[in-house]
Amino acid sequence: MQEQDKALIAQAALAYVKPGMTLGLGTGSTTRYFIDAVGKAVDEGLKIEAIATSIETEEQGKRLGIPMRQLRDVEQLDLVIDGIDQIDEQFQVIKGGGGALFREKLVALQAREVLYLADSSKFVRQLTGPLPVEVEPFGQTHVERLLADKGISYTHRETAGEAFMTDGGHLILDVALDRVPDVAHFVRELKSWSGVIETGYFERQPDHVLTLEHGNIKLLAHPTLRSGGGIV
Repeated sequence: MQEQDKALIAQAALAYVKPGMTLGLGTGSTTRYFIDAVGKAVDEGLKIEAIATSIETEEQGKRLGIPMRQLRDVEQLDLVIDGIDQIDEQFQVIKGGGGALFREKLVALQAREVLYLADSSKFVRQLTGPLPVEVEPFGQTHVERLLADKGISYTHRETAGEAFMTDGGHLILDVALDRVPDVAHFVRELKSWSGVIETGYFERQPDHVLTLEHGNIKLLAHPTLRSGGGIV
């Protein structure tokens, strides 16, 4: 997605933020634009509270004067707005390109409504991955052996030539899905392996996706919501 497109979608998402909301703030390049827009609105008088999905997001929110709270202190969030890596025709989602999948998933599971921001390139007929898999370092070798036994390839995520570490101190394996016929079933198996903390397959599907098609903002609803309903 071009930076201008990210900014346009992020600005459009601000229309769904209502006074008094407890808002989940995602992590990633598109969401950074959205958080900037929220910060400006707060400075102009918008009253909301926010939960961050990463240390990076929390620091950005605090710099902008957005009132930040902790997830443990909130029973339910009104709305989560976040970016997306891939979504199929059934609204199955892969996230975690920014490495915040564990916290993003927990925040999404506690939300009344989830709105994701995506350009048209994120939409696919079926999920192709890679699938981020967050792994406890002590269990890395064990998980890699199990993947190798299944003939499934993966890469070690790195940044600046060093192993990428999540906010929780975990590693990420980006797992290929070309030999995985049923991603949901594969994820259930992955999560039963000792050493796997979480995956980037989001069981909590989005209620809506905000996208840009031919220069126009478009709001897409989950199949179960296409008759109306929801906050958005």
